[in-house]
Amino acid sequence: MLIEWLFGKAYWLLAKIGLLPDGNSFPWEPDPYDSNDAHNLPREPVIGQPELAQCQNESRNFRRQLEDMQEHYAVLNDLVPVGCLILDENGRTVEINQAGAAILGRERAHLIGKHFMAWLTENDRYLLLNYLHQIFLSRDNLAIELKIKTPDNTVRDVHLESRVVESAEHILACHVVMTDLSERRKADETSRLISNVIENVEEGIMVTDADMIIRSVNPAFEKTTGYTAAEAIGKTPALLKSGHHGADFYREMWDALNNKGKWQGEIWNRQKSGDIYPEWLNISSVKDNQQKVINYVGIFSDANTHAFVLERLQYLAYFDGLTGLPNRRLFLDRLGVALSHARRDKHVMAVIFIDLDEFKPINDNLGHQIGDKVLVAVAERMKGCLRENDTLARLGGDEFTAILPQISQHDDASNVARKFLECMNNPLSIDGHELHITASVGTSIFPDDGEDADTLLHHADSAMYRIKKTGRNGYSHRDENIHHVP
Repeated sequence: MLIEWLFGKAYWLLAKIGLLPDGNSFPWEPDPYDSNDAHNLPREPVIGQPELAQCQNESRNFRRQLEDMQEHYAVLNDLVPVGCLILDENGRTVEINQAGAAILGRERAHLIGKHFMAWLTENDRYLLLNYLHQIFLSRDNLAIELKIKTPDNTVRDVHLESRVVESAEHILACHVVMTDLSERRKADETSRLISNVIENVEEGIMVTDADMIIRSVNPAFEKTTGYTAAEAIGKTPALLKSGHHGADFYREMWDALNNKGKWQGEIWNRQKSGDIYPEWLNISSVKDNQQKVINYVGIFSDANTHAFVLERLQYLAYFDGLTGLPNRRLFLDRLGVALSHARRDKHVMAVIFIDLDEFKPINDNLGHQIGDKVLVAVAERMKGCLRENDTLARLGGDEFTAILPQISQHDDASNVARKFLECMNNPLSIDGHELHITASVGTSIFPDDGEDADTLLHHADSAMYRIKKTGRNGYSHRDENIHHVP
């Protein structure tokens, strides 16, 4: 009966002002005097069961609506992509959404009741205290940027925008929107870096939209074509068209762009001066998340320079960049050819392995520049000991090999090994240093020591190491006697 009494009390109070909870006038007026009251005082109205039931239903509905609104607010609060939190007057966290907890790198439950200052870097804690003081004092909307430290010691830049809210009980709270600036600043830094690269590369760069309207060019484009950015932007690449290529050329270009997203090749373009010049052009399409083309990026360089680079790369694929001798790849190719000819013609051939003695101290004590010059000088001397159809190669470091594709007798290989050592007898004079160079040399013979490249190289290498172990500066053939140069 207590519930009924409370609701009756509420209705009696509402009756005083003539309103029901739904805003309508009360349907009846209570008699302020009841003859049964001994003191002849006004009595509370007796509420009938229909009115009581209506009041209870409305109360329950109102409570459900309030709970629903609170639930919707909590869901919406967690869906927003920025941090939302409430701080009390002391700077302690009263409430925080999921995005805010993620920015701070901590579980939501661990943040409630804790001072926001605890998550800041030491230098920024005073800034927060001063900021909160200004907020609560001025009641203005204020913003600040601070640095927070996550549990893994990652430092993040955050932007806070706050306003003070006063409750009906005159309790002040600070509503804060927190944005993580770290990713944005990383993106800005990357953008600045890319912009700096584009501005300083030697290759010309042109960016168009999907309709092939030029939107951006770099300084190298201006230098190469003669057109300024102001003259090129808003035009199409047809601005550079020379008339050198027919419709089939451009059809193939667009087929590649549409099917593969890129095209590269040599193209002749026209400069502002009217001169026609060749360039090596790479075009790539840029697509959005829906795989729709939004830009084309063209990067071009002087075709003559490109041809030189290609030629240099092809050269370095087969030759040593320091000495100009064949490298390991070309050596093995030539060894395979020499073995094929030897098998076919049934003649004898030899492989020689040469390793310079005590070369590392030269590099360590005099520097790699002196060491490189020693390698070049030794290579030149050894080349003078070979016939035109013989091969001298540098495998790497201070290791050299030689192929004698046809010899008449085994001693021919030993004679060449001895010549290699003798050519080094005279000291090298390099940058004021007089250097005495020696080597250890091993030989192997086809077909006696092996009939394939790996076996012949293994035996020549083993013979060379026998010399290393017995005093260096000599030559040897497989299991034969060791010959040291006096």
